[in-house]
Amino acid sequence: MNITKNQIDNLNATIKIELGKEDYAERVEKALKDYQKKVVVKGFRPGKTPMGMVKRMYGQSLLFEEINKILGEALGNYIKENNLNILGEPLPNETEQKPLNLEDEHFEFLYDIALAPEVNVKMSKREKLPYYKIKVDDEMIDKQIEAICKNNGSLTPVDVIEGGEYLKGELIELGENGEVKEGGIHNEDASMSLHYMKDEEAVETFKGKKVGEEVKFNAAKAFPNKTDYAALLGVSKEEAEKAGENYCFIIREIKRYVDAEVNEELFTKLFGKDVVKDVAAFRERVKEDIGHQLKGHADYRFTIDAKEKMIKKNEDVVLPEAFLKRWIVAVNENMTPEEVEKDFEGYRDEFKWQLVKSAVVKDYQVKVEDEDLKKEGRQIAAAQLQQYGLFGLTDEQLDGFAAKLLEDDKQRQHLYERAMDEKVFNVIRENMKLEEQEISMADFEKLFQK
Repeated sequence: MNITKNQIDNLNATIKIELGKEDYAERVEKALKDYQKKVVVKGFRPGKTPMGMVKRMYGQSLLFEEINKILGEALGNYIKENNLNILGEPLPNETEQKPLNLEDEHFEFLYDIALAPEVNVKMSKREKLPYYKIKVDDEMIDKQIEAICKNNGSLTPVDVIEGGEYLKGELIELGENGEVKEGGIHNEDASMSLHYMKDEEAVETFKGKKVGEEVKFNAAKAFPNKTDYAALLGVSKEEAEKAGENYCFIIREIKRYVDAEVNEELFTKLFGKDVVKDVAAFRERVKEDIGHQLKGHADYRFTIDAKEKMIKKNEDVVLPEAFLKRWIVAVNENMTPEEVEKDFEGYRDEFKWQLVKSAVVKDYQVKVEDEDLKKEGRQIAAAQLQQYGLFGLTDEQLDGFAAKLLEDDKQRQHLYERAMDEKVFNVIRENMKLEEQEISMADFEKLFQK
């Protein structure tokens, strides 16, 4: 095997790989033997097909596969051993590559590569970046408490239907004359939620009714979704298709979803016994939790401003754009050259940012440790649990959720990338001057409209 690099200019080069029979013959022979063991050909027992027949049937396809594997390994090793900092991945040359003839014994392959330019990641405290601190106001606190109360509410028995209750009772099918239909559907343990009832006329019919009273209504109109309708009737979807529409519902139980009250019971449920003792302390705790959430928004805005700052520092850096446009089309199956051309300004900035990140990692010796992965896992777990009204959990409580995320390879890689991004932005944060600015949520949101 012979590998040579031809430098076209500062940003573009080609790599030529020459393969002789000695580079692939042994691997192809092994692949043929492995294939012979498992191939099934009519007239021969499994594993007993003559090698000559296997070669005739599969020789060229296996040769092609092995050559591709060798090329991939050779390219990767050459780039690594020669410390080539490339953008994208090597692409087959479009102009000088000779047509592949598998009948030959000697092969030449030519690849185009794009070389990454140097970028400037030197920073100083003379350079300024804004950091926005979002004010937590009483309206935010009130809305958060309202959401917490809703998420921690419960179904409570009530005497009279007002329109959104959950009902249990007996459902009886009626005939055309409004009387009980002989042999009709009879569900003694029917349940329904008026909140999900689609017919306002039916809802009005139920309003004001009490336990023990009966209501006649068009159930098919009230619950047009076939799955919901079948569940109400207590039958299969097929049976529901043939069922009548009119029913009598005898109310046995009325329950209404009632929001939790702001009291000691709620404080204990959320934070543990005697951690939060009164409304003032509860509001302060909610304010802290909102502050943590808003800090996440502020940090995200900082990443946007920091990224723009570092790209601006490198606005004069030239990229191998012709290659990159080809590469984007090659790795995105449904993308056309015209689409890439239209959106290339955004791609250009993203390529420069990736170069900046790599340079920061190298120059500032950035490393991701196991504890960094755990920290990211806790943050993701906390955000997910807050959606269900669970706030203020300790690191110890979140560790179990974080550990579960880290067991999954894809999640672990995602956490690694998050941790690396955070460390890169921390380097920028530490080496430039942050100008803190207090801002309202309304004004903060306007920053994203620019």
